[in-house]
Amino acid sequence: MQILETQRLKLLPFTLELKKATLTDRARLSEMLAVEIPAAWPGADLLDALPFFIEVMEKDPAALVWDGIILHKNEQRAIGGIGFHGGPDEAGMVEIGYNIIPEYEGQGYATEMARRVIDWAFQTPNIQVITAECLDDNIGSIRVLEKVRMRRLAAEGNMLKWELRK
Repeated sequence: MQILETQRLKLLPFTLELKKATLTDRARLSEMLAVEIPAAWPGADLLDALPFFIEVMEKDPAALVWDGIILHKNEQRAIGGIGFHGGPDEAGMVEIGYNIIPEYEGQGYATEMARRVIDWAFQTPNIQVITAECLDDNIGSIRVLEKVRMRRLAAEGNMLKWELRK
């Protein structure tokens, strides 16, 4: 992933070095990015998953970075993350995921950056389909997926499945 920008936001690739600093030295992370790192960032789910993501990246350090840190440009703060759960599979499919820290939810930031990331992804030759999933009671995420024109597929239990084709 490359650095991507929108009117209000900037997306920085979440490199292996940045992931390690997120876990071990948040002050260093703040210095590396030259932004404020709020206590709520990156959120419990991503924090729990970071050791796994680090392990995957350490196995193939030359692989592309498929996720990024969302920065609020005016406030110079980390406010969330967005990206794909790895590169495209043999069918050209990737799964998008995102999060915004609570104090920035409901202000269109996830939608704004999701649109930009989707535009970037569909300019990438091997990506043909973007999928997503969210809990059926996650109203905020459902709104984001609808606004970026993803199509809701059949539910699996309490998970809603979505897709957007190139």
